[in-house]
Amino acid sequence: MSTDAKLTPEQIIEAYGERWSIESMFNQLKRSWGLKEAWQQTRQTLHRWVHLTLVGYGLIQLLGYLDDQTVRQLCCHSPWRKDNPTTAGQIRKGLLLIFHHVPVRQWWNRKCRKFEPPNWRGSEQDAAISV
Repeated sequence: MSTDAKLTPEQIIEAYGERWSIESMFNQLKRSWGLKEAWQQTRQTLHRWVHLTLVGYGLIQLLGYLDDQTVRQLCCHSPWRKDNPTTAGQIRKGLLLIFHHVPVRQWWNRKCRKFEPPNWRGSEQDAAISV
């Protein structure tokens, strides 16, 4: 179906085929990346959330093309899978296993309405970084 009555059925199918690659991206972003639950209080916050989500999605897609031992290790969380394929979804699952304990939601300060991650840099870390 098309709103353009001048298109032939073949042209409609070709146009839909070109669109399909972005449809799967939107599906993943809604189902796996939390854009379906994106309800922020301000437009600016919503824009920031969408941009951060898309940057994370893009980085994981790019990691899928990187032929690196560290990336391959992220995909070793499912031992029953033959050859442990390196895909963006497998990389995402591996990263989730590593970072699932990070309490990001607790960093939100409701009073000043900002994220305030804990100050992880103590004097020992500063000395290690400066070396």
